[in-house]
Amino acid sequence: MTKKEPTRFSSNANLVLCKRYLKKGPDFPKCSLCGENHETPEDMLERVSFGNVNYYNLMARLDFLPMSTTLFNAGIEGAGTSSGCFKFDIEDSMVSILEVGRKSGLVQKWGGGVGYYLGNIRAKDQPIKSTHGRACGPVAILHYYHAIAKLITQGGKREGAQMGILPCDHPDILEFINCKRDNPETLNTFNISVSCTDEFMDKASKDLGSKESKLLDKIAENAHANGDPGLYFVDTAERSNPTPHLGKLTGTNPCGENPLLDNEPCNLGSINLAKLVMKGGFIATDRVGIEIPSSIPTIQSFDFERLKEITRLAVDFLDEILDNNSFPDPVIDKAARDTRKIGLGVMGWADCLALMNIPYDSIEAIDLATRIMETIQSTGLEETIKLGREKGAYPESQNQDERNATVTCIAPTGSICVLADCSSGLEPHFALDYTVYMGDRTPLIRKVSVLDKYGDFVPKTAHEISWKWHIDHQAAFQEYVDLAVSKTVNLPNDTSVEIIRKIYLEAWSRGCKGVTVYREGCRPLQAMTKGDSDIPIKAFPDDDYEALTHRFKVGDMKGYLHWGLRPKDSQPGELFITASKQGSTVDGLLDAIAILMSISLQSGVSLEEIVDKMKGRRFEPAGLTKNSKIPTASSILDYIARYAEQKFLTTNSSYESGMFCPECSSPVISQEGCLVCSNTECGWSRC
Repeated sequence: MTKKEPTRFSSNANLVLCKRYLKKGPDFPKCSLCGENHETPEDMLERVSFGNVNYYNLMARLDFLPMSTTLFNAGIEGAGTSSGCFKFDIEDSMVSILEVGRKSGLVQKWGGGVGYYLGNIRAKDQPIKSTHGRACGPVAILHYYHAIAKLITQGGKREGAQMGILPCDHPDILEFINCKRDNPETLNTFNISVSCTDEFMDKASKDLGSKESKLLDKIAENAHANGDPGLYFVDTAERSNPTPHLGKLTGTNPCGENPLLDNEPCNLGSINLAKLVMKGGFIATDRVGIEIPSSIPTIQSFDFERLKEITRLAVDFLDEILDNNSFPDPVIDKAARDTRKIGLGVMGWADCLALMNIPYDSIEAIDLATRIMETIQSTGLEETIKLGREKGAYPESQNQDERNATVTCIAPTGSICVLADCSSGLEPHFALDYTVYMGDRTPLIRKVSVLDKYGDFVPKTAHEISWKWHIDHQAAFQEYVDLAVSKTVNLPNDTSVEIIRKIYLEAWSRGCKGVTVYREGCRPLQAMTKGDSDIPIKAFPDDDYEALTHRFKVGDMKGYLHWGLRPKDSQPGELFITASKQGSTVDGLLDAIAILMSISLQSGVSLEEIVDKMKGRRFEPAGLTKNSKIPTASSILDYIARYAEQKFLTTNSSYESGMFCPECSSPVISQEGCLVCSNTECGWSRC
């Protein structure tokens, strides 16, 4: 009888498990690490493995881990879905917009991410015959779904993750690609991507004066500024659609690795390639063909036979997760059962290469990548055919031997790579030591132990590697992946817009299904920072800088807001508040508010998030103001937040009701118990 193996989680992994993954409750023992009552890591693996000791050991050894939502919810009655990736097409009707919002909220409640295809939505200000009004357009719908995600985040397991995709020929495409330009933290639950056809990319590459080329320039400029948008090559994706009779792969999940049909989910999991490197004298592959001198003991070799064993077991496991899965809506359940898509991918690729003393930027690395993914793909296909013969093919299969419409997919593995203590997905090492910030800004210090693991070999980090090698790796893996590959082309800060444009064209020509770039430092708040310092502080000048003074009145309180503005973008980085005749207690509290806001702004907290938390707070003094754009305020905090919003932000935050004015289509806000149009020139209200 097979025995359960001991778990091998690191200290970082145990911290993340305590915070996010382990089921909590009074019936569980008290944890010595965090002091809370929750299940043990062994309990978690037991419920997730459905009592199968082979699945248990696969995870305990950290050879393979399923996606986070599976670890959250599998084996818990009523806990929700084990799938993490969903995609919805929005039709051009209020019914569809609201229905997709409902499904999205249910999915995100249990930690799932959602991609939206917005191409069917009519352009902004187009007439609506049924109401004689004007359409709000795709960008306004993004804000509506953003508000839902923010609401769900308040009580959910992790921050909302969403993707908005709009075709390159949509009339609102410029507004769409610019929607995060002025404030990168606007719509911070969303990635956005432009769906590009082969025709569009071909014209953009050949005719520099064409509208296609100019639009690609604008996309590159925006991505250079803040990382958005990415590109989705829809025709490339459609060529590998296993079920074209069911519909088109119009969009993807939030990280772009899952081109999906409407309402489809996908179950993902990743093999830890670093666990398959063994000591030896040569790389066991006829394709790579690298002879390693036996006099170099630090060189390793890759265990392809064990890779096949893990692949077969992982495919069985992912298929069984689908059998034990539940979904929040019957249409999602049907879509999942019709195609039974699973996505087996990899993580620990950079660790694997470093352990073998192979540079990331080398032909040897690309050849090995091709051989590894070809092995996973062919072995996975053999296993799904075997399962299909034993259990039956997926219902919409046109090949009656296949159990799953897709088998392979490479996800970014943002959290599970921390649990597995390996490098993420296909990415090179971000740095030799760096800090990863969890959703609550808890820092995790991660280090690449060069001397202990790799001898004298020092792997290059992401920004030391040319963008061409990033694309080479993505294209090599994509060749043998059913779905797609999540990969960010990390770029140094001095990268030009022209280089980003070249990256787009290269990724398309090489057969990638999408591409995302990120230029170091283009956003004030990053998920990872080099070194083991505390949360990064944004620079603010010590000498003269621009300031804005605003005189206010709330109820019977009069005073001034003094905003210190950052030289780079004239956005607030500091606040002082003075109020007349209020006494020392109130003055002290106002000082505290100003100090905390200043520290937050300079520590990378977005102004939008601060506004979101402060707006709507109710306490005295409150009442009428002298500001025509903010006629009443429920407190001084409410006034400060709403003034900052209308002065510095281009959009309203989730304090909006989520409705739109029937007269002018502007967002509707909750104010003094009424629904009021945010456009003060309109005057519409409903009490």
